[in-house]
Amino acid sequence: MTSRSEIIGAIDDLGNRVTVADVVAKTGLPFAEVSSALNQIAADAKANLEVADDGEIYYCFSDYLKYVYYASGISRAISASTQKVLDIAFFVFRLSFGITLLFSLICFFGIALIVQTLLAGVASSTESVAGMWRDFFGLVKRLAFSDLVHLGKQYQKHGTTSGGRQGFLLNCYSFLFGEGDPNREYEENKWKLLAQVIRLNEGVVVPEHLAPYTGQDPDDEQILFPVLAKFNGMPEVSSSGNIIYVFPEMQKRSEVTSYALLPSYIEFKHWTFSRLKKDELKPVAGLAALNFMMSITACMLLVRPNHMNSTSSLFVFFCFYGLFFLVIPLLRLILIAEKNKKIRERNHKVKQYEQLLSNPPEELAERLEEAEHVRKSLTTSTIAPIVYSTKSNYLEQISDTDFQRDLKTGGM
Repeated sequence: MTSRSEIIGAIDDLGNRVTVADVVAKTGLPFAEVSSALNQIAADAKANLEVADDGEIYYCFSDYLKYVYYASGISRAISASTQKVLDIAFFVFRLSFGITLLFSLICFFGIALIVQTLLAGVASSTESVAGMWRDFFGLVKRLAFSDLVHLGKQYQKHGTTSGGRQGFLLNCYSFLFGEGDPNREYEENKWKLLAQVIRLNEGVVVPEHLAPYTGQDPDDEQILFPVLAKFNGMPEVSSSGNIIYVFPEMQKRSEVTSYALLPSYIEFKHWTFSRLKKDELKPVAGLAALNFMMSITACMLLVRPNHMNSTSSLFVFFCFYGLFFLVIPLLRLILIAEKNKKIRERNHKVKQYEQLLSNPPEELAERLEEAEHVRKSLTTSTIAPIVYSTKSNYLEQISDTDFQRDLKTGGM
């Protein structure tokens, strides 16, 4: 049985309302291990905190803790195992739009050239048609093969694609779907900055310290569980009954001064339609419109509703596809506007959290002062002297240490 399973079993045996000390006594596991695991389980199972009159902190879990926790674990495992497959499938799905556009254009241009060839044969003037066929096959080779191979190399090398002058096929992809979420690195940056904030505050924080970086309401205590689990923290109760969060392993003051340069808050980046330039997007939009008009014309001239066959069905498909190729970017523009509206609202809240910390009201100022008292009681204001280093011989360092000690004690 793993330690996590032991802890869950202990919580169940103890009535689903426990303290860290209760679980340690029940399992015999190290205090730090139990504290970290308990915070992680509380985050996964959405537990609550309760503070008793004597300052004891209780973790309160649902009566169905085992089912909730293991269901959450199964869900995470399934999500992780299928994510890569879904990414590849979704990439192929997006790629199919550009390939289908090329195929549609090739079909319509091919039909036009066949008609032109027949007319030229009747007029006995085939030289100009031969040049048109050479240009046509050159276009097919460049668009349908060269760009497709280039796209495959880009995807294998980087695992994704980005904007820039990379060919018509990549431009079609960007025109339809853009370059994806501009905030992909938000989570990684958030955890880095949270760690720096905790270290800068010498391992003692209140939720308001972290809110400008999490973007979540500091009054929601549950948002602290993942932070406590990740950085091995624990809640403590101040003399007035407020909860202060302490991270014992991050308490000592560091010599690193760059922490003071961290940003006051994290803003979400706004979505953009595409990073492509206008002269790169215009050909794609123009060919999409041309494809739609050609498909409409072909349907009007060649499709008979009473005599539908596979060819007629293909033209009807191209007609609807040409419409979708224009509608999808328009819908994306609307979605981007809505997303950016929510991002502006979130960024405004984050700025308010930062301003709240810069100009705290009386209640928050009291909690910050209590956190400062806890910090002073747990940490030292000076950096401990180095008594041993691998840079020098151990015996030399021992002699030097003894000499310095004798100087301080007067040779006693």
